[in-house]
Amino acid sequence: MRNTGDDTQDQHLPQTASVAVSRTATSTAAGKHGGTVTQHPRPTRGLVCIFPRRMDEAARVWTVQKPATIGRSHQAVVRLDDQKVSRLHAEVEPGQQGLVVRDRGSRHGTFVNGRPVGTQDVKLADGDLMRVGDSLLLVVGDVAGWDAPPRSIRASALGLHRDVLAGPRLAEVIDQAARVAALDYPILVLGESGSGKEIIARVIHAARPNPGPFVGLNMAAVPASLFEAELFGHERGAFTGANVARLGAFREANGGVLFLDEVADLTFDLQAKLLRAIDLQRVRPIGASADVTVKVRVVAATSRNLHALCESDRFRPDLYYRLAGVVIQVPPLRERRDEILLLALGMIADDSPGLRLTADTAEMLATAPWKGNVRNLRRAMTHAISSAVAAKRKDIFPSDLPDLQPIEAMAIDSPGLTPERLRAAMLRADGVAWRAAEELGMPRSTFYNTCKRFGLKPRDLRGR
Repeated sequence: MRNTGDDTQDQHLPQTASVAVSRTATSTAAGKHGGTVTQHPRPTRGLVCIFPRRMDEAARVWTVQKPATIGRSHQAVVRLDDQKVSRLHAEVEPGQQGLVVRDRGSRHGTFVNGRPVGTQDVKLADGDLMRVGDSLLLVVGDVAGWDAPPRSIRASALGLHRDVLAGPRLAEVIDQAARVAALDYPILVLGESGSGKEIIARVIHAARPNPGPFVGLNMAAVPASLFEAELFGHERGAFTGANVARLGAFREANGGVLFLDEVADLTFDLQAKLLRAIDLQRVRPIGASADVTVKVRVVAATSRNLHALCESDRFRPDLYYRLAGVVIQVPPLRERRDEILLLALGMIADDSPGLRLTADTAEMLATAPWKGNVRNLRRAMTHAISSAVAAKRKDIFPSDLPDLQPIEAMAIDSPGLTPERLRAAMLRADGVAWRAAEELGMPRSTFYNTCKRFGLKPRDLRGR
């Protein structure tokens, strides 16, 4: 990912942090876009325009404390410079549990999470995605923080290959990690696979006053027979093949941070050995006659439910209590919808800067479930970029994306769906995909994915 910050902005970090981060959060950055930019003492629900948007600029933000019109007209409160948005396109107002939106007879329709609003009032919960024309508006429970550019952390500061770009949700977690970095407690990072747990561990390491070394070890990849050698090391000649001595992860990380990923995959007996090493801050290399003292900050991570594993006697409660001095939860990518598009734009900028996302493609990306999180997004964008480049196009269409449904949900959505039904729906809808999707009772993204599973391209169904 590209770095969108500069070195002069490091002063905005918590005092314990030394990570180079861009955090420009001035009200003028959002003011030039026409959004609400005042600081809010209490959470204020509103709308954030996450597409179209440049990845280095603040989002356009509007608070919704009373009924507000959305449209292209100067009379609209939520004014969008979008040729597919009607002059007075829709209206949104506060409700008991969130917001309520109604379409005002717009030409291109209003959609929530890919489904058309139609003539009914539709309730909007925090995290819902509304589409008007070619603009995507995210419903947020509190607009504070959304009027700042995305957070950018240089790759060199974290020892990574790519810069880290974070929206408000992930930035909150990064701030939490930086604040606890100086505390001498073990930290447990929870989150789905690919959600960014190692990034949080590296932020903790970089934000320490005296960082020391960073050593990461994936416990799921360590065979039980090599556990002690990998973690505690061995002396030369300790066993057949031990031609040279090895320090092991604990001693390599001495004075720094030891990141133990997927710690829940350890067997019960290995958990006991790990607990002893953490408790005593001493390890005994294989073949040694005495313990070696180490001082390491342990950051453990897992994508599994440790509470459930403790209750089923598959994880030691005493190890859990030892690891969970501070617990940091990393939200999954599907709960960071703005960040999905920021990351996608960054991948395009890195790999093929001339390409751009269409609104349909952006909507599909933002509403996908993203099992696998950032890894899955990178797979999807690699596929889409290569497809668009091969076709010598500037735009990335939904048909360029691979199937975005979870692997376990790859079956055809309905046994009654056939290529003929899809073609017929498109013909009746005059080639408009969202209308065909509405007729078939599915979101537009599901329609596109279903076409892909049959080997069809919606563009090719038009006029046939």
